[in-house]
Amino acid sequence: MYDSEDLLGDDPRHEFERILVTRCRAGGTFALMLIDLDGFAAVRARFEAHVADLLLYEVASRLREKLDEHDVVMRSGSSEFAVFIRGMKHVQNAERFANELVERVQRPIMISGTRFCLSASIGITLSPRQSGEWRLLLQDADAAAYDAKTQGRGHVSIIP
Repeated sequence: MYDSEDLLGDDPRHEFERILVTRCRAGGTFALMLIDLDGFAAVRARFEAHVADLLLYEVASRLREKLDEHDVVMRSGSSEFAVFIRGMKHVQNAERFANELVERVQRPIMISGTRFCLSASIGITLSPRQSGEWRLLLQDADAAAYDAKTQGRGHVSIIP
């Protein structure tokens, strides 16, 4: 089970940026994937807060199932997750992995007798792109995530 601060803390973006800085300083290759839950704001507006929180827990659990012990998944915004995958060097592998994450998120979720069908858009960039400068890496991942969202629900976009 997850600590509520892990997923529901007040400032997930701050913690995400702290980990990104640490990963960039450590060097090595990794993929940074920014995952946006499409239409999640409407779920938050329509259902009680605990339902939205349970959905976030379930999505995080599904994402973590695919990762190994050296990888990290965490919230990076109100309906966003960041995934760090160590050692990922190739765009094709990153895209394939991201599409598997999209499929995991898209499986229906039952909470309190209500069936939820979520989708996710994912933006990806690979480090050591931008010479490990975390702000530039984040800028690329954000741009890729924006591109994925403009393509419609369930898309993946990469800035290699």
